[in-house]
Amino acid sequence: MSLLGHLVPRIASGGVEPAATQALAYILDSSTSIARAFCALCPTNNEPFSLGRIVAEEKHEEHIPDLTIRDTEGAVRVFVENKFWAGLTDAQPVAYLETLPENTSSTLLFIVPRQRMYGLWDELKKRCDGKITLKSETRGDVMSWARAGQRTLAITSWKHVLEMLERSADGNSLLQQDIVQLRGLTNRMNVDAFLPLLKEEVTNVNVAQRLINYSDLIEEIVGRLETDGIASTQGLRPTHGWYSAGRYLRVHEKFGLWLGVDLNAWREWGVTPIWTCHSSTRFSGLQGRIRQTEELFSDSQIHANGDLYIPIRLTTGTERDRVIDDAVQQMRSIADRFQKEFADD
Repeated sequence: MSLLGHLVPRIASGGVEPAATQALAYILDSSTSIARAFCALCPTNNEPFSLGRIVAEEKHEEHIPDLTIRDTEGAVRVFVENKFWAGLTDAQPVAYLETLPENTSSTLLFIVPRQRMYGLWDELKKRCDGKITLKSETRGDVMSWARAGQRTLAITSWKHVLEMLERSADGNSLLQQDIVQLRGLTNRMNVDAFLPLLKEEVTNVNVAQRLINYSDLIEEIVGRLETDGIASTQGLRPTHGWYSAGRYLRVHEKFGLWLGVDLNAWREWGVTPIWTCHSSTRFSGLQGRIRQTEELFSDSQIHANGDLYIPIRLTTGTERDRVIDDAVQQMRSIADRFQKEFADD
């Protein structure tokens, strides 16, 4: 039976999040090498273990982790919690960590959308305050974790997990097809999820003011770049869309960019609401050079339409002028990199 056949009745009866759990369990159960690669992903104090059973939704005392992974001796080594947009339960993460064994290395791993990683990681740590002491925190782009004795609390993204699964399934076309189907399910949840409206968001005018503030920054940043002789908007107009607000500009009289608030990019990659976009069109001045420009910026992202997005990180906890100064400096640095790399184009 294919993964789709395995999933359809579960989606119909239980919803997408439990279906994703069943899908992941199905894939791990289909290949020992895939399951071992997944376990190697879990930072269990750097102590590998011999893989035993992987069970979905097994009850432990009053708690039911999405996945339970045991070693060959039957000891629990990993609890996995798969989430999209659902909130944490009252038992997470403290009670789940306390349920893990104390005398051997073990991990509680949360798998979430990439854009949710950083905020949820902070919430997980906050819930541990005064109850479980976390030490040796390691915070990364694809995974973050901290130790509590022999136990480890960790978080990673669906994107990272699925990329690892795809690499590990190299040569197994049927398994790769199953992973593609799971990727499609997770992508659909990322794109289509309607987050429940919170009363404090709907009634709090500060939310609206914050979004307006982001948009207002764009013209001031561009104005400063023009004053400094870095950019020009001559003949170019502001360009807005359903989920974006910004404008085109030309830096060093040569390279065309778009700078603005892009809500889709913010949702997809996190990091910041403000991005500068380099397209593969003639306007960019570097038509067909996206891959080459991507190499210049380690934190850039390539959109599905082929455009390169570079984050403009906003300075927090400071005055407006400082935020603008820092954003202008980032744009200057981006413009200078283009100029240095493509001086002869």
